[in-house]
Amino acid sequence: MTDQSTIQFFTEVPETSIAEVFELLDQTAKNLRRIRRLTVRESGLTPPQYQVLSMLWDRDEMPLKDLASACNCTRATITGLIDGLERKGLVSRKPNPDDRRSLLAALTDEGRALQRHTPALEKIYEQCCAGLTSQEFRHLGLLLSRLNESLIF
Repeated sequence: MTDQSTIQFFTEVPETSIAEVFELLDQTAKNLRRIRRLTVRESGLTPPQYQVLSMLWDRDEMPLKDLASACNCTRATITGLIDGLERKGLVSRKPNPDDRRSLLAALTDEGRALQRHTPALEKIYEQCCAGLTSQEFRHLGLLLSRLNESLIF
């Protein structure tokens, strides 16, 4: 947005209370979770399993502790997720050549093949956000980042 269009945008937006903004954020998060759940369900995965697989699709053979950290979960939780993905034949565990005490999660051929048949959430999110220009989306990202940084409890 140019400065003029930014001014025009903000003058057209009705007054919104802080409570209303947070309610909108909550509703947006619920809608995004629903979209993710429906999309991921088509591939027979849970959202956390999809998250682990998408990380492995980007970088195969990751240490379990790195996956847990990237998913913001405990090692016990990631172990359970990997167990489920192993039962489905999508990942396997293998020794970490850099650390004898840890294991790597590695994609199987089936796990790699699933990527070709699974819609990328990024593409689905893009379709859902067609009502925003790329610049508006960048502004939204900046504002949400600033909001998250300012939330102190």
